[in-house]
Amino acid sequence: MIHFAINGALGKMGRAIARLALQKKTMELALAIDINAQDAALGEGIKKEILVSQIDPEKPGKISGLIDFSVPDASLNMLKICVSAKIPMVIGTTGFGSEQESFIQEASKQIAILKSSNMSIGVNLLFALTRMAGEALVNKDFHAEMMEIHHMHKKDAPSGTAKSLEKILLETMNLDKNVKYGRSGITGERKPDELGSFALRGGDVVGDHTVFFLGNGERIELKHQATNRDVFASGALDALEFIVHQKPGLYNMTQVLGL
Repeated sequence: MIHFAINGALGKMGRAIARLALQKKTMELALAIDINAQDAALGEGIKKEILVSQIDPEKPGKISGLIDFSVPDASLNMLKICVSAKIPMVIGTTGFGSEQESFIQEASKQIAILKSSNMSIGVNLLFALTRMAGEALVNKDFHAEMMEIHHMHKKDAPSGTAKSLEKILLETMNLDKNVKYGRSGITGERKPDELGSFALRGGDVVGDHTVFFLGNGERIELKHQATNRDVFASGALDALEFIVHQKPGLYNMTQVLGL
C-alpha cells in the first residue's frame, strides 16, 4: 500500500487526485497539504483529519511518496522537506525558472523525482509524435508553429506543456532557440529558423495544444485536447506508483508509459 501526500490539495488538480485515489486499492491519501488548509474540505469521502499544513521532515510518518501541484516556490519548499525525509516526489507544477530547475536537478541526486509538465497519456504521446515528425521534417522546407489554449484563470504563459513542445521542436528542427511569442506589426517575412508560439486564454478550457508543420502545398497538425482534469490526475497517480520504486534520479512520464 502506498501512503502518499498531496501538496496543493485544495487546487483543482489536488482535489481531482484525492477523488481518484479513493478508487485505488493500492494507495491511500495520508496527508493533504495546502496553504489554505484551515477548516477546508477536499470532497466527499476524504477524511478531514488528513488535511494538515506540513510534513514533519524528522517524522514523516507513513508517507512513501508525495504529489505536488502547487506553485514553484511552494514546490521547492516541499522538495527540501522531501529530500530531508527521503520521500520520492512527483512534480506537476510548471513555471520554474532556470535556477529552480537546477535545484530540482541537484535534489534528484538524493531522491527519486518525476517531473512532467503534463501527466496525461495523450499529451506524452503528442510529445513523442512531435519529436518523430520534427526529426523527419528537419531540412525538408517545413516550418514549425504551435498554439495552446487554457482557461482564463491560468497564471503562466506559455503553458508548461507548450514549453516542453517548444524544446522538442527547437532540438529536432535545429532552430537555435529562436521562438517568436506572437507577432504584431510589420514583422517582415517569416524566417526559416523561427518557431512561432501562441497562447490563448479564456473560458474554462482545460488544455488544448496544437503543433503545426507548414510546408508548400501541405500541412500537418498534431493536436491534443483535454476535456477534464481527470486525465492529468490519473497520470499523476500512475507516476506515483512508478516513482516510489525508483532509485534517486530525475524521471519523466515517457519512462512511466514506456514510450
